[in-house]
Amino acid sequence: MKIIFLPNQNSVKKFIKECEGKHVQQIAYSSYHDALTQICFNCNVVRTSLDRFEIADKIKSKEAGA
Repeated sequence: MKIIFLPNQNSVKKFIKECEGKHVQQIAYSSYHDALTQICFNCNVVRTSLDRFEIADKIKSKEAGA
């Protein structure tokens, strides 16, 4: 699955509406990160408003501690 980082939740909502009723999708909201994520199984894409650099930093720090 491809991951697409979008600049804000409204961008994610646009894709949710485009796929709604046509594709099988799962939507998740993180109150901790204040981020919206769509997993569209027909498009084979994860679209999220999570900050890609914040995620990369967490992965690097986790790998360094392992």
